Amino acid sequence: MNSTDILASLPASLEWMVFFRLSAIRPWAHETQMRAMFFLPEQFDLEPFSHVVLSSQGRYLAPRDGSRLCLVGNGNLQPGSHQESSLLDRYRSLLETLPADEPDCLGLGRKTVLPPVVLHVVIKDGYGEATAIFDRQPSQDHYELLKAVGVEYRGGYAAGSAFVALFRNRLPIHIHAGALAGYSRTGNCNQFFLNHGEIDRNLEAGLIEASESMTTWGRETGLCAAGRLASLARQTCLAMTCQPPPPEKRFGYGDLVPLGFLLRALNQSSKETLVRPRAQLRERLLGGREGLLWPFHSRRLVTATDSVLILQALPDRDGVEALERFNTNRGQYCPQLWSQTKQPDRMVITEANAHWCQPDFATTCLVRSLRAEMGLLQVTPLEYLEDHFETRSGLYFANPYLTDWALASALQSDNDATELKRRLLQEIVAGMKDDDSFGAYDVALSTSFAILALAALGCRGRLLRLAQLRLLEMMDTAVGMWPECIPFYSTLFSPGHSHVGTPPAVNGNARSSQILNVNGFRHEVSWYIDSHRIIATAVAVLALNEPCDPTLRDIELRNATEMHPRYKCRDHSEYVAEFALPPYLKEHQTKSWVA
Repeated sequence: MNSTDILASLPASLEWMVFFRLSAIRPWAHETQMRAMFFLPEQFDLEPFSHVVLSSQGRYLAPRDGSRLCLVGNGNLQPGSHQESSLLDRYRSLLETLPADEPDCLGLGRKTVLPPVVLHVVIKDGYGEATAIFDRQPSQDHYELLKAVGVEYRGGYAAGSAFVALFRNRLPIHIHAGALAGYSRTGNCNQFFLNHGEIDRNLEAGLIEASESMTTWGRETGLCAAGRLASLARQTCLAMTCQPPPPEKRFGYGDLVPLGFLLRALNQSSKETLVRPRAQLRERLLGGREGLLWPFHSRRLVTATDSVLILQALPDRDGVEALERFNTNRGQYCPQLWSQTKQPDRMVITEANAHWCQPDFATTCLVRSLRAEMGLLQVTPLEYLEDHFETRSGLYFANPYLTDWALASALQSDNDATELKRRLLQEIVAGMKDDDSFGAYDVALSTSFAILALAALGCRGRLLRLAQLRLLEMMDTAVGMWPECIPFYSTLFSPGHSHVGTPPAVNGNARSSQILNVNGFRHEVSWYIDSHRIIATAVAVLALNEPCDPTLRDIELRNATEMHPRYKCRDHSEYVAEFALPPYLKEHQTKSWVA
């Protein structure tokens, strides 16, 4: 049967009707799922049928052989009765306004107090391209929530006295959202179109429920992946991959810090299946401890930066107090200790690494946060954070949102930091893109840290939920993990190779642009790649775990100010050269290093 035959076989008395071509749905839903979607008896074999029809008076199946529609009743199929007046007769003029393509889904009907409406959908490559004929242009109130069910509004145009509205439906997400709800909200799709595209209070509540179900599913799926990674970490070394400047070869380096992020993610769950992996991971991290603190890689130099990251998952008062050995006595913390000769627990200072030997803003922020969490006396003054706000960065953080999260954590419990919180919140939100993600590179990691920073700053309305839904779309659903990323970097000054006045070369490839020229001084950069996707997955789980209230509409915040240039950097090299590294090179640029 084609659409004309089906409409000609249905009674004109129906309040509404929507049919689906089963062959267009099959690639995205198996038979059992389709029977559940369309509320059909479990014993029904759908193979002989071309379409399923849902209507205000029951469900019909259209046979492939073109014979009459069959009405589904009491678990059986009954021949549909012939009607002198059909839906085709009733809606013929309205149907003539639709695209000429044979639809994979067609809906029509009306509410008593509203004009009739018709919907035409063609499914291709997992997307349903939908055309709806409304009586007027919809207000688009709450349209941002349509993302929860995989629907996107793509505008429209006037056609005579009507309005043609265009939508795109991402079918896998739409079907998945329905499955999570047990298909209990299927009628909401009909109501949305019968309302001529207006989202009323009931539909808003349904979309919010769908968003909560999706984020919960995403978090739980990510946690399962985190549990598998934790078990694997007990059996083998899951180090990050260091990519030094070519022609040097890659090598594994950084086996502890990623596990700190992973343990913090697993700490969010009390599921019995995760108890053992979490305990094993905790044992692994405690085994890598050197005294009260940690190195980046097992049995290497203990640093403040690596320790504060791991202490996020293993909060320990003694460990936090031990960080004071890195304090400059002004509440500013250096990443590591150093000396001009080889000594235990100290890095040997050279001309190449001299810029590492100074307080690090990001490390200081995380120490401040941990001291507040432990109830320890605060030694980092708020004025330090205010003075460094515009130039905030980390000596080893390759992502601006990683630094923003560190600063937000430092401000979170400070009652005197209201204005600084507002400024940071405003800058982060201004960096939110139209698709609700953050960052121009490592977008999943950027979005995760942006979510964590916003939550720490008290931004827990609908805007946060939209970012969570966008983050969820970036997950590799086959394994429950997020994409590989580069959270960290390090640079070495290359003496005798200055090129004053030559800007840094940025070619869009973060791994090949490893010779940076910062204000005329050459630096060779190494990237630390999250090749096992441990940090990416752990931080995404943490971001999806942040509670919010989607009924609080705070989306107008996103257009309050212009996006800061730090968030526009095209890759890691550009960010490091223009924003992350320069604040630490001022002294290095004005005088020669003295051994």
